[in-house]
Amino acid sequence: MKSQFFAINSAVLVGFLVCGSVLAEPALSHVTAKVEVENSTDYKNIAGSNARAKEQARQLSVTLDNRDKNPATDGSVKWAIFAHKMESGKLVTVKEGTVKSKIDGLGTATVKSDRVVIKGTPKHSVVTRKTVNGKAQSSSKNEPAVGEEYYGYAVAVYAGTAMIQEISSQPSLTVLSGRQKSH
Repeated sequence: MKSQFFAINSAVLVGFLVCGSVLAEPALSHVTAKVEVENSTDYKNIAGSNARAKEQARQLSVTLDNRDKNPATDGSVKWAIFAHKMESGKLVTVKEGTVKSKIDGLGTATVKSDRVVIKGTPKHSVVTRKTVNGKAQSSSKNEPAVGEEYYGYAVAVYAGTAMIQEISSQPSLTVLSGRQKSH
């Protein structure tokens, strides 16, 4: 009985030693990413209102760092920039894209997204004043919100077809799942 137990345990141990390398996870890439957002916001006064229209420009700058001696030649960066519709608050993808990358061994490379401009005007009232028969009259008209307002970004870094890192400005955003992570 002891010899059978010993034989079975030995066979299991040998099986793990032989097959362990096959079952092990693949080596992780030595490439990491850091995202910076280049941004600007311009405001324009709306005649007859205290509200201002907003024009936001965003561009992602992704710095890739290869800590391996070998170059990383099959990389790509998928990116997406998101906004909320000012009328409904609905999340929309303003623009998305993919940029190929090559990084020398022990080197860095920076890739950029397209520059995206997002325009929007909040819900507001416009007051008009006019003189009729020498008397000042004013009227007010409510204007609906139009356009979009920047919400955030998501970036996924790939080595070949394997995603090695995902970074987003908001926890709910992702490039992979089609826009938002489900909770």
